[in-house]
Amino acid sequence: MKLTLGVDISLANYIDTLDDLREGLDTFVEKWSNIQRKSAKAIQAVTNTIMQIEHLDGPLGKLGGFQNIRENSKGILLVNLYDRLVPSLEASIREFTKLMHMFENLRHTSTSIQTLTETMRGDLSESPELEDLVGFLDLIMISVRDILNMYESEFLVKLTIFRDFEESAIDIGVVSNYLTIWMVEPNIEGSARDKLLKDLDEHIELLRDVFTGKTGIRLPDAYKKVQF
Repeated sequence: MKLTLGVDISLANYIDTLDDLREGLDTFVEKWSNIQRKSAKAIQAVTNTIMQIEHLDGPLGKLGGFQNIRENSKGILLVNLYDRLVPSLEASIREFTKLMHMFENLRHTSTSIQTLTETMRGDLSESPELEDLVGFLDLIMISVRDILNMYESEFLVKLTIFRDFEESAIDIGVVSNYLTIWMVEPNIEGSARDKLLKDLDEHIELLRDVFTGKTGIRLPDAYKKVQF
């Protein structure tokens, strides 16, 4: 039985590859959070302008006697808003886009691991004792996939918001909603992500125990010959 695939991953370095993937996820999440904090700080700097625009729709008192004051004031404030906000979002999107190159590397590694897992699944008919091992690997890949999907979805939301700002004049109500979505990041649930990372750590340790013979799960003779 040949244990190496044409994806640069074999059983002999399976755990090392998983450890690298786990470390990569931590790095990615930390870098994303840093970019988001800087972005949020830049957006907060223009929230006063948004409030001023929204207040123009309310009572103006004696100022209501000035001709076109609402339209003129709103026009000036909108220009100021876009002059400050669009460059801030552009800088953030540039950083997020760079980070997504790292995301693609993580996705590629997880796909390679999944390929090896599917190869093991194909051996179940001849080696049914692999079923528990494949089950552990499936749990690992579910955690990785769910985490990556969170960030991919959020990146697409941010990219859509930025492109809408870049390509058209947006109603101030939409601007406010867009910025709320940008800040809240609805696709990234911190508690769910942390639970997935914890599960991932536990399953990797269980897998390590399986490969080193510390569990009751039996491996076929060909797999026992692999050193970790």
